[in-house]
Amino acid sequence: MKNIILFATSLFLSVFLFAQNNVGIGTPNPDPYALLHLQSNSKGLLIPKLDAAERSSLGASLNATNQGLLVFGPDTNQFWYWDGTQWIPFPVPPIPGPTGPTGPQGAQGNTGATGDTGPQGIQGIQGVQGIQGVTGATGVTGPTGVGSNNISITYNTDGTASVTDAGGTITTPNQAWLVGGNTGPSSNNLGQTGNAPLVFITNNTDRMSVEANGDIFVAGSKPIQIIRYNCNGCDNPNRNTGMSSTIWAAIVAGFYPTNQDGSSAESTRARMYVNGGTWWFKGDLENPSDEDWNVDVMFIKRQLVDDQRPASSNGGGTGF
Repeated sequence: MKNIILFATSLFLSVFLFAQNNVGIGTPNPDPYALLHLQSNSKGLLIPKLDAAERSSLGASLNATNQGLLVFGPDTNQFWYWDGTQWIPFPVPPIPGPTGPTGPQGAQGNTGATGDTGPQGIQGIQGVQGIQGVTGATGVTGPTGVGSNNISITYNTDGTASVTDAGGTITTPNQAWLVGGNTGPSSNNLGQTGNAPLVFITNNTDRMSVEANGDIFVAGSKPIQIIRYNCNGCDNPNRNTGMSSTIWAAIVAGFYPTNQDGSSAESTRARMYVNGGTWWFKGDLENPSDEDWNVDVMFIKRQLVDDQRPASSNGGGTGF
């Protein structure tokens, strides 16, 4: 008998749930116009919390069919909803409206009464005129001095300057670096004695510098760079180094397979060539099997190289 009652109750609840179009939590009678009706006097609805990184990760999987999806951002203290293409925060801080026109100027107030004139002060006593001093006797005229007649100024090869006039020659105690060059002891140095680079400029642009630690830079970086590139499982590797051909000249400095036991075919040739404004490496193998490669490429600043190689990567060289 008990089993029959339990079966009937289960069947009634199943029919009730399938017939009902909405769900109530905390209430047996959900609002007929609400799909989900929550009722509580001591609890609220907690929306899922996603920070900016989590929203971005979820947004990568959403599209227009997910429009209206709602989350809470603990990083911005705002709700966010998916508008079909992106997350939109709300409530959005109000945008200040335009400033209204300035009101009319009020009427000028009445001028206050003029105050009484104060009493005039007592005039001071006139001082006694002093006695005029006696004019002194005119002194004897001194002898005429020797005029300063600059005869010459000489820039000496040791960096000093000498000025000669009628009174003799004066030489500066300090030295300078002459544009025509200096002749002097080895202690005559051109440089920076402080902890700062020595910079050379042309056309108001930094062209070369010697750093405080002795490193030399050309146009903002070291003039020579050696970079190793790896090419794994390559058969006749042809790769872009990504280095600008207008800034650098490129030379193959080392080119070899990683297998050094002699069991793999060795390379027979390699070259650098320009394609699309960057340097490319091209290698060729003795046999067509794939192999792992290490390639050392030396890049030299164009300012230091007179690169006479032809633009074409094939032929065109100077004959021996």
